[in-house]
Amino acid sequence: MSRKQHDVEAIRDEILAAVAELRAVARAEQDKQRIEVADWLDEQFIGIADLRVLLEATRNALTLYQGGMGSFQDVGTRASSHAVCRLNTALVRGLDDEVRDS
Repeated sequence: MSRKQHDVEAIRDEILAAVAELRAVARAEQDKQRIEVADWLDEQFIGIADLRVLLEATRNALTLYQGGMGSFQDVGTRASSHAVCRLNTALVRGLDDEVRDS
């Protein structure tokens, strides 16, 4: 496995772990909208092994931070704030130049 392939898979797994945390918090808070967003994110990232696909999925997912319905602009609890920040960190890492240039 090439280093680039390993990096793509590691970042994908980091994003999916953050999505799992988001889902768990959303379930605990009975936040149906965020549960649906977590399901959508799973669909976007599960099985990604290609850098171009990872970049496209990451860009699409980051639109959730731009505001509007279903956005992550309004977190109401410490747990949801942590989950949303963790997801953002993982997604931004997916766009990191080091991953693209590995």
